[in-house]
Amino acid sequence: MPRYYFHTRDGHVVRDEEGVLLEDAAAARRQGLAVMGEILRYQDESFWRTGEFAVQVVDEDRNSVVTLMVKATP
Repeated sequence: MPRYYFHTRDGHVVRDEEGVLLEDAAAARRQGLAVMGEILRYQDESFWRTGEFAVQVVDEDRNSVVTLMVKATP
């Protein structure tokens, strides 16, 4: 099974150095949505300061699988 990494960005980048073993890229995209949902569920005022949040999913060769972005505009 390939390993996928879920890097996050909200004004600064937090790199996932451990990753998760998943069946394929489709499973990694689903997991990326779940990660984004969990992060947004527990965000505090920091989201409103940056106005943007992203989760980038990359495979074990560091190729991008998907980048999910949430942005708030007034």
